[in-house]
Amino acid sequence: MDHSRSKKLKTQKENLASDEGQDFISSLPEDVRCKILSYLSTRDAVKTCILSSKWRYTWATIPELSVSEDDFISPIASERITRSRLVKFVDILLYLHNGPIFKFKLEAGKCSRENYFEYFRVAFARWILHLSRRKEFHEFFFSSSSKHLFNLPTSLFLCHGLSILNLHDCHINLPSAFEGFKLMRVLELQDCVISGDDIERLVSSCPLLDELVLETASFGLFNPNMELSLKICAPKLKKLIIHGRFVSLLLKTPCLVKACFDLEVRPARVNARANLVEALGALPEVEVLGFHQQFFAYLAAGSLPDHLPSTLDKLKILSLDVNLASPEEASVMRLLLQNAPNLVELNLTNSTTDRADWFSQTNSTMTCAGQWEIDSGSFFMSLRVVELYEFFISRSELAFLKFILASAPLLEQLTVIKEQVTDAREKDAVIEILKRIPKVSVNLQITLE
Repeated sequence: MDHSRSKKLKTQKENLASDEGQDFISSLPEDVRCKILSYLSTRDAVKTCILSSKWRYTWATIPELSVSEDDFISPIASERITRSRLVKFVDILLYLHNGPIFKFKLEAGKCSRENYFEYFRVAFARWILHLSRRKEFHEFFFSSSSKHLFNLPTSLFLCHGLSILNLHDCHINLPSAFEGFKLMRVLELQDCVISGDDIERLVSSCPLLDELVLETASFGLFNPNMELSLKICAPKLKKLIIHGRFVSLLLKTPCLVKACFDLEVRPARVNARANLVEALGALPEVEVLGFHQQFFAYLAAGSLPDHLPSTLDKLKILSLDVNLASPEEASVMRLLLQNAPNLVELNLTNSTTDRADWFSQTNSTMTCAGQWEIDSGSFFMSLRVVELYEFFISRSELAFLKFILASAPLLEQLTVIKEQVTDAREKDAVIEILKRIPKVSVNLQITLE
């Protein structure tokens, strides 16, 4: 009996040992454990060190690090304690990490006191210096919700392997010895302060640049009187987004495919430059163009040529904010449309500020209406979709509509979105006006919203 009991206990111990040896999570390969941690925030990934001996240092090999100050906030912790926890965590993280770091993303929170900001600024410079010594470091993302701007450490410009750089809330001064980012493909600057000369120098030093985003404070958000001239020279650039304040724009981007321009302030009318030619004179590959806020007024401010140096043969989608009551802007728009023979979709927002009567016959209105005299033959042989926003059916708008409907034989959808809410009676009246306009398309559907 004792022998039988002893044998049973031995079998139970063997089964327990066997079950213990079947620790599925701990037995996962190193690369699989790293993959699992890549779906966690870096702080949570570090916490997995307590799972088992095999997980203890797995976090130290993950190649993509993401740290947010929000992860260190607690209801009972002061701003000083929160920021101190963040700094200590990143210090230890970078010091103990023993694998390659391909990507580092840092999101700093608000900083209300100057001494806390200075404490973080010193630590920030220390981290950038550490990362600049890693040849495999390819991607850097930084943002802050603080009211202070971070002076970008010069050591960042020693990170020659960077291919993606995304900066928010930084003050950028290029060092005189800057040699460029030879591998940079994506550059995004938002709410940053940087001079026009440094933008030109930075962009031109990235020969492989594929995507460029410049938004808001890059163009003097913190100095409304700043007059910035932009010169973008990027032979391989395919995507460009510019949003801010500037007085001139010169593009040398022959491979550009998609571009959006958003100008915050209305330009001065006195201008001898041919703005339209400088900005859009040579874009042979562009397929999507967007002009918003005051950018169309900027294009119309300079001298207007009889034709563009090259035709926008590949342009498929055009999105505009344009004042159809302005003779200058109407002239620029017609010139653009004449140079886009393969346009498929047109989205137009009427930025007219003078909400006159529907059929007001002021000199300006009559002049604009004359811009849309219909040429012989079809004008838009590929146009299929037209969306018109903020329309109130003025004389200049009706002239434009007649021009479109008489020049687009393949047009399938026309959507008119009025400026104000339209009751049923008024809606029927407007639809009746639209129906009476001559059309060359037999499959056209008109929608009024």
